[in-house]
Amino acid sequence: MSFVVMITGIPGVGKSTITKMALKITKAKFRLINFGDLMFNVAVEKGLVKHRDEVRKLDPITQKEIQLEVARRILSMAEKEPILIDTHATIKTPKGYLLGFPLEVIETIRPDFIVIIEATPSEILGRRLRDLKRDRDVETEEQIQRHQDLNRAAAITYAMHSDALIKVIENHEDKGLDEAVAELVEILDMAVMDHA
Repeated sequence: MSFVVMITGIPGVGKSTITKMALKITKAKFRLINFGDLMFNVAVEKGLVKHRDEVRKLDPITQKEIQLEVARRILSMAEKEPILIDTHATIKTPKGYLLGFPLEVIETIRPDFIVIIEATPSEILGRRLRDLKRDRDVETEEQIQRHQDLNRAAAITYAMHSDALIKVIENHEDKGLDEAVAELVEILDMAVMDHA
């Protein structure tokens, strides 16, 4: 029986940092899968991209095909061990926002729990400006807020099609990263105990 927890948040919210720190502390044993990395690997296998940030610029039909291939691979892994997916619920593309998990993809993965990491637009903008390793689009605080709103709406839709529970964790500068990590650890520990 598979067990999947999905962690989502828009770029710059601190999702990957919180997830990696939580996995070092939690008693639960999860295999961490970065959905974007798997998409990149599949796109490279198909000879479509050379750099990770090129994936979101592929045409939407190609992206959906890659998403479904990744979903099938994750489902196969989840049959062997609990999976924690680090992902984006929505992806900003040159043509508009793309769902990270179209209907066929979310129904394939069927996460048990969806965790949404959020922060204020000014905090997210500041983090993006400090992260020189990624080739991110420049956005205003209003655009960041819109993306975050769409992300939450998408996560709710995903829960509707998978019967997943949803939890929102706020990662604010004044709150401290440790509090956000502690909240995620509590969710992971509880989720695995409830699943056992």
